[in-house]
Formats: sequence, C-alpha cells, structure tokens
Amino acid sequence: MRVNTILFDMGGTLEDIRYSEDIGPDIAEKIAGILDIDPSLLCAEGECDFYHILQTQYGVYREFREKTMIEVHPAMVWKDWILKDFPIPVEKIFDHHEDLAYFWETEVIVRRCKEEVRDVLEELKKRNIRLGIISNTGSFTQVHKSIEKYGIKDFFEYVALSSSYGIRKPHGFLFRDVLNRMGCDAARTIYVGDTISRDVVGAKGAGLYGAIQIKSEFTGLSDKGHKNEMEPDYIIHNLLKITEIVDGLNQAV
Repeated sequence: MRVNTILFDMGGTLEDIRYSEDIGPDIAEKIAGILDIDPSLLCAEGECDFYHILQTQYGVYREFREKTMIEVHPAMVWKDWILKDFPIPVEKIFDHHEDLAYFWETEVIVRRCKEEVRDVLEELKKRNIRLGIISNTGSFTQVHKSIEKYGIKDFFEYVALSSSYGIRKPHGFLFRDVLNRMGCDAARTIYVGDTISRDVVGAKGAGLYGAIQIKSEFTGLSDKGHKNEMEPDYIIHNLLKITEIVDGLNQAV
C-alpha cells in the first residue's frame, strides 16, 4: 500500500464556508451579549459601522498571522486586534474569549458539512486508510463541536488546531507533529485542503507524499498575493474523487 493516511483541512474542505450576509446589523448587540456589557460601549446607535470595524481589524490580524505563521491566543486576538479600539474591560474579553472566537467561526462565518463527506470517509475507512484533521482556526472548540454535530467525529484519530499549537499552516511542525502522534509515515500520507499557500505548501514542505486541492469560496482570499511555486498533485471538485486517487495509487504498487 503506497498511501495509508489522509489528513484533511476543515473549513473549505470538509465544510462549505462563507461569510454571513445577515450578521452585520446585529453583530454589536450579539457581541455585547456575549461579553455581558452595555452595547453603547461598542458604538452608540448610528455612530459607527461596527461590523466594518471588526472586519478591518480582523484583516490586520489576518495579515500578521499569514506573515508569521503564528496563531495568537484568542483572548489576545480580541483584546489586541479585533476590539482594541473599544473601552471594554479586559477581564470581560478574557472571561469570554472562546465564546467570541466560536461566535466568529460559526456566525460570522457560516458552515455546512459537504454532502459527500460521510460517504468518502466511510469508503476510506473500508480501505483501512487512517484519518486526521489539521485546521487553522481561532477557536479551541469549533472544529470539535462541528465534527460531532456532523456525526463524523469517530472517523478521525487526531484533530490538530492552530489555536492549540500557537502556529498555523503552512508551518511544517503541525504536519510532522500530527504524523508523530498518529505513528504515521509522511511518505505514505496525503493532505487535502482548499488552499495553495497553507495546505499544499505545508504538506509538501513537511515531506508528505502528495497534496489534493478542492477549491472553496475562501481560496482566493487565502491565496491572495501568493506565488504558486508549488502545485497540488491533484485538483478535485468533489471529495469522493479521493477514493479513486487512493485506489489508483495503491493498485499501482
């Protein structure tokens, strides 16, 4: 068997994701509720576009993390980036940092498990393929809660989150550490993700056998400005294609 392990990205790969079209008008009230503060601390009514401010500040953090491959603890992300210009008591942010991160990952960003996910995971398990997840995320709980909600948690031996590691894909340590913990060989592992800059570069830099790309609504944003020095070994439009790729590789041995 040439390939015996497949690692997946989460958002954009196992899930379809997009920014919410409805969250803007209500976001100040919802975040005030999470923090248990007076909404006027987040702008008096009609005095600022709170959602635009958050998106702008999140964009500054996004640029920082993409350059450094550092995933800052969510408490500090909200304190020093997203809410830095608002007079919010620090202890409120620290007490509710995961609630804020989870809100961003599940309400600002809308997620839906792809229809074919369970079928492809079942087919891979039939072939004795070992499975794991490596996800860049600002939340400690979103990925775990999502795969449990989707009913696919038991398929995965290990789930690695950038928020827990403090570093992000494409940093090679994420890939190497997951393989070490699973006891798997990089030369027999394929990574599946939606970006070149994070997923393909990370997988190839860590010495994995191959990288599969399935593009998402966020691919362009994530890969913006990236020079495609590395290319995926396969580009697919449906996750079920993975089983054909695995069968072809392993039958050729």
